[in-house]
Amino acid sequence: MRYSHIAFDIDGTLIDTQDTFTYSFAQTILELKGETVSPDDLVQYFGLPSMVGIEMVGFDDHEAALELWEKYYREMASAKSKPYPGVHEAIDKIVAAGVKIGVITSRSRDEFDYDCNLNPWRPHLDTVICADDTVLHKPDGEPAEAFALKAGVEVSRCLYVGDTPMDAQCAANAGMDFALACWNGDNGDIPAKYRFASAEELLKIILS
Repeated sequence: MRYSHIAFDIDGTLIDTQDTFTYSFAQTILELKGETVSPDDLVQYFGLPSMVGIEMVGFDDHEAALELWEKYYREMASAKSKPYPGVHEAIDKIVAAGVKIGVITSRSRDEFDYDCNLNPWRPHLDTVICADDTVLHKPDGEPAEAFALKAGVEVSRCLYVGDTPMDAQCAANAGMDFALACWNGDNGDIPAKYRFASAEELLKIILS
């Protein structure tokens, strides 16, 4: 196997959280700004650190907005968030093959810690890089560089698996190979060394 370590993005890669993200954000905007925004219009903020999205929208009190958004997110997560098909089984097989797995995410550490969807995988996550862990964030290469440094492995031995242009650019800026999750169809505009649309295709990439 070419890669000893696999770094996964979470949202849109391991777990389908787009609806949870956009609906909870829309509810936060409605309550604090009195504006009705379509969840579809908030997809542009998906994959950014939460505080970055809050700053871009322009709330008066950023901390209060973050707290309320997290409240709504947690309330909606159990109904709207779910792992993509076959991901649980794929991770079990990757770990059984002796490949180390971890995470590079734009979530804060608190957002990472409270997500019950991640609980089955937590014992296997050897290296976790959250937004709190770096000064610069995706698309900068610092999160991917931090992952390799923390894991004690060369960047060339790592594969970053993500779903957004920011994930792809982060990997490229760090010199790390990138695999694009195409659960909802292939976005040909995003450069990637590999592309997959199913857990089976992901396994072929990692375990071949």
